[in-house]
Amino acid sequence: MMISRYHLKHTALLGGALWATLLLLLWLTGQLLVWQDKQAQQHEFEEFLGEIESALEEHGLEHVLQEFELEEDEVWPDSEAQTHLFDEGWLVALFKQEQLLLGANTKLTVTSTPQWQSVSLGEEGNVELLSASVNLPDNLQLHYWQKRDELHAHRAEFYSQITHWFALLSLPLILAAIAWLQYKRTRTLQALSDQLAQVAHSPDSKRTQVSTANPDIVALSLAINRMLDEITRLHGNLKTMSVGIAHDLKTPLSRISNRLQSMVQDLDNPAILEGHIDKANNELAQVINTFNNLVRLNAIESGKHIQGFKTFDLSALIDELAQSYQPVFEDSGRRFEVSIVPAVHCHGDRDLLGQLICNLLENALEHSHSDAHVWLRLQSHTDSALLQVGDDGPGIPPCDQPKVFDKFYRADISRGRPGNGLGLSIVRAICDVHKAQLCLLEQQPGAVFNIEIPTRPARSD
Repeated sequence: MMISRYHLKHTALLGGALWATLLLLLWLTGQLLVWQDKQAQQHEFEEFLGEIESALEEHGLEHVLQEFELEEDEVWPDSEAQTHLFDEGWLVALFKQEQLLLGANTKLTVTSTPQWQSVSLGEEGNVELLSASVNLPDNLQLHYWQKRDELHAHRAEFYSQITHWFALLSLPLILAAIAWLQYKRTRTLQALSDQLAQVAHSPDSKRTQVSTANPDIVALSLAINRMLDEITRLHGNLKTMSVGIAHDLKTPLSRISNRLQSMVQDLDNPAILEGHIDKANNELAQVINTFNNLVRLNAIESGKHIQGFKTFDLSALIDELAQSYQPVFEDSGRRFEVSIVPAVHCHGDRDLLGQLICNLLENALEHSHSDAHVWLRLQSHTDSALLQVGDDGPGIPPCDQPKVFDKFYRADISRGRPGNGLGLSIVRAICDVHKAQLCLLEQQPGAVFNIEIPTRPARSD
């Protein structure tokens, strides 16, 4: 697999930047070491001048001349002075009132404090010198020059050679290393891309797998797999919804069509005609109810109700609903038990939570037997209110329990009972928007739903 032009350009830019950075760091390190060497020699130079000044005060000029191996009135012309400086590494001149007494007769300059200077010695080339002027008693003045230490000079040349060869050899090596890393990374991404092409043909069964130590690519693969799992789940829900909508609309619409045909046949009989119209109207009401529930469910899942959340008395709401349902349960022959802890508050939408309770009670009315025991309970926990709606009816088969909250799912496969399979889906959507924990208790004689509703506003991350 060839590296793309983009990656070649990226490799060149990255490699060049890395090479320039390393080269700059190496050069700065060399300059720092050279500066340290010069500082060390300058310190020794200053100590030497101090020793010369002390020796002059203690032992006199003759002793100093012996130290420099000079004789009185010995003067070196400029050419001889330069040769001596190059060979011996130092040069000295003694003046009295700006009159040269002995030493080098040279044009080299000096300063009052030790400083470095670069001078040309003709055929010998350029050299770096330390020079200083020292004032002595009796109007004497000592000029002293010292060539840069040979060891230090060799070190500086060595540092320069390292920088030079690094500049020549490191760039292709760095580019090759980065190109290899880019190739390895591109190869992994290409393998991931090939897997995604296979996943496109079987999104429900195939998933991506990468063999790399790169945590970013591993995280990308896991994120893609999670996305595929969610798409598969949504696709399954969509198929279930499509079948549910088709079935829930087909049956009443077919019945309406049959009623219309019957109405044509019974136009001369007003009593029978009125019966056909009433039954057709009931079927239309079922169709409209299905669409209303879909619109309501979509509005809940969109989360637009969150902006209207308030803290309210949940106990009062449940008590009000319980009183309105009490006659309904009594008329159906069921025993309705209500247990409510007073003054339990929660944070949410009062109408939505009211609809949640109504849907659960309607579910109990529809699916429990005629003499069932149905209960509605509310308790207070530390940070939540525990709401429980249950019955001792036939319950929900274990195989159906994981799916009861799916849209249009109904355990009654034949769909012989009225309804559209959206009641518990709306319950789950209301719980999700309230950050409430919804649980269908297992191993119960009937259907028992536990809901933990937060009593405080959810913290925004």
